[in-house]
Amino acid sequence: MVKKKRDYKDTLKNLTLISQIGLSVVTPILIGVFLGQLLDKWFGTRSIFVIIFIVLGAGGGFLNLFKITGTWKDKRK
Repeated sequence: MVKKKRDYKDTLKNLTLISQIGLSVVTPILIGVFLGQLLDKWFGTRSIFVIIFIVLGAGGGFLNLFKITGTWKDKRK
């Protein structure tokens, strides 16, 4: 019975990690899209800033991913 409680806690920890990773990757990309559209509208360009900020957001998202998984890996040891 004790093992099942432990498995339940580990499952919740893993679900928390997965949701944190998902939000940490998607949020910078969405912020990049928003800022890119805002700047495109302000400068009257077509979509150059959206593309630039999507690439920057994706890079930031993957940097967050590496930070989170590195921290998680250190805590598991």
